[in-house]
Amino acid sequence: MQKVGSEESCIKKFVRWLIERTGASEFTKTIIPRHALHPMYSFGGLASLMFFLLALTGIIQLMFYVPAFGEENIAYESVRHFTESVPYGFVMRGIHSYAATLMILLSMLHFIRVYFTGAYAKPKELTYVVGIIAGLLSVLSAFLGYSLRMDHISVEAVRIAQFLVLQLPGGSWLYSLIFGSGAFDEIIPRFLAFHIGIAGLLAIVLLLHFYMIHAHHISPPYDGSEPEPVIPFPNFLLTELTVTVVIIGVLVTFSAAFPPDLGFKFVFGEELPVGQPEWYLMAIYALIKTGIDPVMAGFVIPSIGLSILVIMPWVDPLYSRHPRNRRIATTYGLIFLGEYIMFFLYGQLTPGEQIPLLNALLLAIAVALIMGYIGIKLTSKPVPPKKTQKIQSNGSQSYAVRVLLKNIWWIAGLLLIFAIVLGGLGVMSHLSENYYEAATFFGSSIILMGWSMFAAKVGLVDAKYLV
Repeated sequence: MQKVGSEESCIKKFVRWLIERTGASEFTKTIIPRHALHPMYSFGGLASLMFFLLALTGIIQLMFYVPAFGEENIAYESVRHFTESVPYGFVMRGIHSYAATLMILLSMLHFIRVYFTGAYAKPKELTYVVGIIAGLLSVLSAFLGYSLRMDHISVEAVRIAQFLVLQLPGGSWLYSLIFGSGAFDEIIPRFLAFHIGIAGLLAIVLLLHFYMIHAHHISPPYDGSEPEPVIPFPNFLLTELTVTVVIIGVLVTFSAAFPPDLGFKFVFGEELPVGQPEWYLMAIYALIKTGIDPVMAGFVIPSIGLSILVIMPWVDPLYSRHPRNRRIATTYGLIFLGEYIMFFLYGQLTPGEQIPLLNALLLAIAVALIMGYIGIKLTSKPVPPKKTQKIQSNGSQSYAVRVLLKNIWWIAGLLLIFAIVLGGLGVMSHLSENYYEAATFFGSSIILMGWSMFAAKVGLVDAKYLV
């Protein structure tokens, strides 16, 4: 018994030494409030995970990508070779493609949660603005990234960008800076450099955003109730780690089941389908298709709409963070969201077609009136602060928890066994060079491994918080 005690003491001393030397002692004292465990609060962290996966898979793809056009679209051929001929190239491209989509989607959902719950309240105004900058950099980096494929979709995107830049004041100088002479052999390496550079800048902005969040802490509940502490930060971090493993497994499996599409190869003189931009740029694309001034559609209108969101922390009279008590912010947010969705759907349903300006204008007015009415109606009756109610555990819950904890190691062990079996099947498929099947097995194995880790964490770390 003495030996075991001394061994545990050595382990604890090592952990304490590691925490002190890494400067993580402050994080170990952080308590995560109960309301922050809601799935809505995970969007920002998951978006950051997608960025990490994008960086990793992007570096791998750079080893095979050839940034040149030549006579037969070398860049496109290098992407196709990586996807079809390099073992697990389709997985790397799939993770990169789906992670880019998820990062932007999760960032938008994170912004919606922050905006409508008034999480930009003092002293977090600049944290909110930095988050918006990070979102814009994400979209710009994603646009530059998918333009590198040189298929019919990316070529159409490049041509629209060229057209818009030329319409700007000083557009000729800006055009030469971004596109050079306009030849694809100049555009491709420039876009690759911009893509990597903006991704690096995004990493810096995200680090600043994380630091500001840590400095100002998680916002209290928007309904006015007092936050209830739940678990220390290291336990929360372990949960995030297990979720990360599961998500990676899902992305690997999904990439094997649904490999990323590669559009039609662009070659001068060949007729190809009209390329539609990625979904997050569809609303602006639809606005451009109405025929109004391209600078107005592509830059001015979106900039005005976004600028109002940026200044909202200083405009919104925040006597309460509840969305039903903030008429200005809630009503404008609903109108902005409604217009974005309407133009997105209009652009999606009219591929290669012009959008009549009168139709778009009437629809925009109708959406503004409807969403404005909803916003005013929702904010017509103030909502008083919610009283904090302590969550009382009843006997049946305690019994269920005890049963779970009693069997948690069996659950973790079974999940681990299944994960090992699926991993073994993946190895066998890999040896037979059936890479799609192997990726499916490996992805499923990673998913079960993540759940096994989660079950073990519950039994090892969380048990004392559940009983």
